[in-house]
Parts: sequence; structure tokens; C-alpha cells
Amino acid sequence: MAFSVKFGSDSELVTRLRDGDEYAYSKLYEKYASKIYNISRKMGLLHEDAEGVVQDVFMKIWRNRENLDSSLSFNAYIISIVRSIVFKQSRKRARFLAFQHYAITYWPGESNETEEYVIFSDLDELSSKAIDELPTKQKQVFMMKNFEHLTNEEIAERLKLSTRTVENQIYRATKSLREKLIEMKVVAPGVVGLIFML
Repeated sequence: MAFSVKFGSDSELVTRLRDGDEYAYSKLYEKYASKIYNISRKMGLLHEDAEGVVQDVFMKIWRNRENLDSSLSFNAYIISIVRSIVFKQSRKRARFLAFQHYAITYWPGESNETEEYVIFSDLDELSSKAIDELPTKQKQVFMMKNFEHLTNEEIAERLKLSTRTVENQIYRATKSLREKLIEMKVVAPGVVGLIFML
């Protein structure tokens, strides 16, 4: 299908998408799906994982459509989402490998990779729930540090806080999360560091 000149620019498509236009959404998908896939592959993801990133990116765009800014580069916005998702997946994989090493050490011959991943996924879900239950400011700072990968100085500048305050919030949040998971008796102290591995 030929791309209509009338709706050709990203800015116009984003403006229409912001109003819930599914046609504009489909056109942006057609334009960027291959690019997202290729970037994901270049960042080391396998075929199926890269296809999953394409879906995740556009789900995020659709859910956040009302907040899109048509004056900003949609291409740059797309790339930032891709990098964030891929980095998060890679980080989770690295944490799983560390957890798997722990499992092999402490549960030799008692589990296989599938079982270990199920256990790890359960722990990861519990850690996400624990993060959601943090006080608002601690959660905000913790998320910016560990998921947006901002420096303490960048967080302080964005939130209008002192660097020392940011450091204290990160320390308290991490301490609270570790204590909560240990209290739940779903994880040994040695494993908590793997779940929150920065």
C-alpha cells in the first residue's frame, strides 16, 4: 500500500495518534517496525526476542499516546524506548545467569534450567511488588536509578533534591527491599543481591 503524502510526516501521524487514530498508529508501525527489529538484533537479541521488542515498543506507544509530543523527534523517542527495553531484558538475563550459578552451587542436581527460571521469575515478580510498596519518594528515586540508569547527580537535578538526599533515598529503598524479601522467607540473603543487581 502506498504511503499517503497527506499523512507522511511523523509529526502529523503523532498528532493524529494522540487523538486515538488507529490508521496513524498502523502507519507508524509500518514505518518503524523493521527499524526496531534491526536495532534489537544489533544489540544482541535473538529473532523471537527482537520481534517481542517490536510489540512491546508499540504497546508502550499506544498506552502513552495521549502524552506524545509531536514537536519532538519520534525517531529518537522510538530508539530510546528500544534501548530501555533491550537493556532491561539483558539486565534480567544477567541476573538470571547469576541466580542460576547460585542454584547450581546450593542445589546441585536438584533443578534444571526451566525450574530455575520459574523460581527466578517468581522472585522477580515479588521484587517488583516490593518496589511498588515503597514510599513514593523512595520508589521514584529507586526507579530512576535502576531503570532509567540516571546518576545520583542527574536524579538530584531532576527532582530538585540534594545529591546526599538522593543517596539516602536509594540506600533506604534498597535496604527496605532486601529486608522485605528476606522477611517473606522466599529468598536467602545471598540471593537478594542478585535480584537487585545494579
